[in-house]
Amino acid sequence: MRTLAAAALCAALLAGCGGGGGDGGTAVAHVEDETITQEQLEALVAHFRREFQLEGRSFPKDGTRPFEQTRNELLRLLVYRVELKQAASRLGVEADANEIGKRLAASPGGEQEGNPGGDTFARDSVEAQLLTEGIFTKVTRGVTGATPAETSARRNRKMSAFLARLRRETKVRYEPGYAPGS
Repeated sequence: MRTLAAAALCAALLAGCGGGGGDGGTAVAHVEDETITQEQLEALVAHFRREFQLEGRSFPKDGTRPFEQTRNELLRLLVYRVELKQAASRLGVEADANEIGKRLAASPGGEQEGNPGGDTFARDSVEAQLLTEGIFTKVTRGVTGATPAETSARRNRKMSAFLARLRRETKVRYEPGYAPGS
């Protein structure tokens, strides 16, 4: 009976911290209440491994320190995109699916034949760009300057301050061994 109770407690704890992966895999990071899974990270690593190969460059070997550093930086990209989506949602900014399609169609190599996951990476990149543009428009609305150059500089400072605050205030928790810099 004690063993069953202990097992139930462990299962509850794992479910509460994102372990056990009822959402598609083992958690590697949490951004507020959203989980980034190992499956998502592995897909991104595989994408960049293919890109390196296509460019004739060598990708760091699994298990090496350079691989872990690269993997953790790619995880940081996933975290940033979730932060961006959450901020966009709070501001009422959405990426229009038709605009995503138009930009993908217009970008050379944006959708690569025979590259599973390539479409996902390209789509996610375009979505992040559209969200950034929408956030920029919202955050910098009403910012002016004496000259167009001054207006641009003020808008850029306002957006930079917004992004710095976003990173500072968003609760991000990495699972052991996955934090950038670890």
